[in-house]
Amino acid sequence: MDQEQVLAELAELKNGIDHIKDIVAMQQDYARLGGVADVINVTSLVEDSLRFNEAALTRHGIALRREFEDVPTIVVDKHRVLQILVNLIRNAKQACEESDCAEKMVTVRVTTSGLGVQVSVRDNGVGILAENLTRIFSHGFTTKKQGHGFGLHSGALTARELGGELRVESGGCEQGAIFTLDLPLTPAQAGHG
Repeated sequence: MDQEQVLAELAELKNGIDHIKDIVAMQQDYARLGGVADVINVTSLVEDSLRFNEAALTRHGIALRREFEDVPTIVVDKHRVLQILVNLIRNAKQACEESDCAEKMVTVRVTTSGLGVQVSVRDNGVGILAENLTRIFSHGFTTKKQGHGFGLHSGALTARELGGELRVESGGCEQGAIFTLDLPLTPAQAGHG
C-alpha cells in the first residue's frame, strides 16, 4: 500500500470516528429518563434518525429523498420515537442493499394526518411478499438472514403505547415497501387498549 492509500484510509477512518462521536453525543442527549414526554419538532427528530443511518446509505449508494411538510409539534417520548425511526430507515437501507434495482432510493416523508403527524419511510428495495405483510410485526418474524424479528414488533408495540400506529404496504417481491408511523399530537389523544 502506498502512502496516498494509507492517508486516504486514515481520512475515511477519522470521518467514521467523527460520525460515531456525533451519534454517541446524540444518543446521550436522548438518553434521559425514559417515559418523559417532550414537545418535539417531528422533522428535527426525523433528521436525527437520518444522521444515524446517512453514512451507511451513502456508502451503499442509496439516494435519500426528504419530503417534509410543515407539521405541528407533538408531545411524545422522543427517545422511543427515535428508536422506531432509526430501525425503519435501517430496514429500508437493507431492503435496498438486497435489491437488484439499479437506482436505490429511500424516501422519508413527514406530513399531517388525521391522528396528528405521519412519518413514512419508503424504499424501492426487495419488497415484502403478500403473505408476510400480516406477519411482519409479529414477535420473532424475520425475512433477514441476520434478523431477530424484534425491531418491527417492538416498533409496532411502542407506536400503540404512544397512541399511534405503525403500518406497512408493499406490492410484493422487488416492489419496495412503505412503513408509515402515525403519532397523535398529544398523549391525551392516545387510545387505551
